[in-house]
Amino acid sequence: MIDWSKTITAEARAAAELEGAKVAAHAGLTAAIAQARARMITDLPGQSMIYLAKEAEARAWIADPEPDLAAYPLLSAELGITAPDAASLAQIWLNLATLWRSAAADLEALRLTANAAIDAATAVEEVEAAIAEMHERLIGA
Repeated sequence: MIDWSKTITAEARAAAELEGAKVAAHAGLTAAIAQARARMITDLPGQSMIYLAKEAEARAWIADPEPDLAAYPLLSAELGITAPDAASLAQIWLNLATLWRSAAADLEALRLTANAAIDAATAVEEVEAAIAEMHERLIGA
């Protein structure tokens, strides 16, 4: 005769282990993606807003047929430090924005893919495989 109480307990234990593995995997994924992003950014309060403003100024400078440096305070502030002239500086900022978007897109695709794999996992081994794949892709990135 089958002892159903032990079967149910084993199933409940397996479900709890799977849920615990998923919670830990999601936390680990968040930490790994945050660490990968942190290697590419300057993490200061307001810095992301400054970078967005620099990109906007750079786009406006490039599009302006007769730009007046006085109308571009961020370009003016960095001129001669990062580049010798405003056109070069604007191009650097645009290039950096493009590089960041590419890297951010890769990391976001990885994050979403790993999240979906963790959520879809039906066994602890599948959760572990999803995390291992994510780490392998981060190392290869």
